[in-house]
Amino acid sequence: MIKLIARIYFKTCYNFKVEGLENIPKTGALIIAGNHLSNADPPAIGSFAGLVRDSRFVAKKELFAVPGLGWFFRRSGYIPVDRARTIGDFGALKEVVHALEKGESVVMFPEGTRSRNGRPQKPKSGIGFLVYKTGAPVLPVKVEGTFGWPWVRKIRVKFGTVMRLEKDPALEPKAQYKQFANQIMDAINSINI
Repeated sequence: MIKLIARIYFKTCYNFKVEGLENIPKTGALIIAGNHLSNADPPAIGSFAGLVRDSRFVAKKELFAVPGLGWFFRRSGYIPVDRARTIGDFGALKEVVHALEKGESVVMFPEGTRSRNGRPQKPKSGIGFLVYKTGAPVLPVKVEGTFGWPWVRKIRVKFGTVMRLEKDPALEPKAQYKQFANQIMDAINSINI
């Protein structure tokens, strides 16, 4: 019901266009990785990806403390992440690994936070770790027009094509995490809308 309401909201209130839904695999482990411009990005991606398959979301733990919203997130299977941890939230990473091992789809934002200027940021290495650990394919998705939301008028969401990243035995794992994260962010930024 929430996804339906979000779709109606975006289609009614904005010049909204979504492309590439046919690129979302219907089954199997999947990381949907998107850029992050505003609070509108998760529902813009999730409500339309939900037409193909359900996904879990990685969300900052502070949202779980908001009355009502926290209850909704917990009931919807969102995974809280503590972004303040300097070496990563291993509990959240473990939960995402478990979800992927069960063949679930997880939506993440590699930048780890919203852009403050509307331009792409450098990714965190956590997404690279998850790909390295699980071998899960990644579906890059780009959102345009949500910076400045809700005052914007034109929003675009485009799902790219699934990418599979192969381990390089010549690289140390931590270097590989960073390389994978950069490759994913490059794929997101290279989507033409």
